[in-house]
Amino acid sequence: MNEKVIWDYLIKKTNNPYGTAAIMGNLMAESSLNPRCVTGTSDKDYTERADTGVIDFARDARAYGLVQWCYHTRKEGLLSYAKNTGRSVGHLQMQLEYLVKEMSESYKSVWRAVTEATSIRTASDVVMLKYEKPATTTEEAKQKRANYGKKFFDQFVSPQPTPEPSGKKMVRATSQVNIRMTPDKTIKKVGELRKGQELEWIATKDGWHKVACWISGDFSEVIE
Repeated sequence: MNEKVIWDYLIKKTNNPYGTAAIMGNLMAESSLNPRCVTGTSDKDYTERADTGVIDFARDARAYGLVQWCYHTRKEGLLSYAKNTGRSVGHLQMQLEYLVKEMSESYKSVWRAVTEATSIRTASDVVMLKYEKPATTTEEAKQKRANYGKKFFDQFVSPQPTPEPSGKKMVRATSQVNIRMTPDKTIKKVGELRKGQELEWIATKDGWHKVACWISGDFSEVIE
C-alpha cells in the first residue's frame, strides 16, 4: 500500500515521526496519497500524455501528484526530475524523492519544522501554510490535516494498547528512559518513560528491549 511505502521513505529522510506524520496528513488531504491524482480534467491518460509531451504539463494549471503540484515552476521541476531519472511523472518513488529535494532545498523552514518537530499539529500547520498553500486555510482545514497525520502516527508509531494483567512480561523503566524507533542511541527519541512506568515486553536484542518501539536495557528491566 502507498501509505506504508510513503511512511518508510519519509521517516528515513526526516528521522522524525511527528514530521513524517505531518507531511503524510497533508498529502492525504491533497491527493489521498495517489501519485497520479490530477484535478481539473477527466483525461484518464493525463500522466501518459504528460510523459510524452503531448500536453503542456507545466503550464496547464492542473494540480497533480501527491503534493498536487500546480504552479508552473514547481511542475517544471517535477517533470524535469522525472525525465532526468528516467521515470514517469506519476512514479511514486520519484515523487517522494522530489518532495524531499524540493522541501529541503527550496522550503528550508518547512524542512526544519518537520525534521525538528515535537508536535504533529504544529508541523502540519507549517507544511500546510508554507509548502502546500491551499486555498482554504480555516481552523477546520488545519485540524483535518493534523487528524490525518495523527492517524498515520498511531498506525506506525504509537505504542500498542495497554495490556491486561494476564501474566505477560512487561518492561519497567528503572529511571527516565528515551523511546526510539530503532535500537540506536543516535536516532532521535519519539517519547520517554518515567521511572516506574511499564509497557508490554515484545523482545530483547543487543541490550535493548522492544516494547512498541525500543528502549535501552541500561535503564529498564523485564518483569513478569
